[in-house]
Amino acid sequence: MSRGREVLGYVGAALALPVVLAVFLGREPLSRALAGTAGLRISPLFTGGDVATIRDHGSYRTIVHRPVFLGLLRQSRRGFVQVDWEPTTGLPWIISEEVSGLDGGQAGFRIRLDTRSGQAVLGPGAEAGQGLESVRPRDGGWTVRVWLRR
Repeated sequence: MSRGREVLGYVGAALALPVVLAVFLGREPLSRALAGTAGLRISPLFTGGDVATIRDHGSYRTIVHRPVFLGLLRQSRRGFVQVDWEPTTGLPWIISEEVSGLDGGQAGFRIRLDTRSGQAVLGPGAEAGQGLESVRPRDGGWTVRVWLRR
């Protein structure tokens, strides 16, 4: 009798697990609330870090994130800054943006993005920008990550 209850309990738990996961993952506000209560945060490697500034250009917005220098035990010497362009009505074909004041007054850089081809280049004299990590389309806009060095 005891062995039968044990097996029935394991079978019930195994059948309930997919249902619980489907309900939890399908409910965005509930999952965010539970994760926030537990003190969990999505890594800045995925989100680009906290937002530092938002610039409104009328037809689009530029979102500059705080620099990310993640390391295992301490901050790394090499990091990145993420810049997002989100269209409100539409993106221009060429975007040229100055990003400065990174990490407490660190020198900045100029970035030029061709939204038709997805090609981005750092402007001359980019003291802070060490190169482009990635250029990706995102929700009708673009995301660019620029390598930084401390």
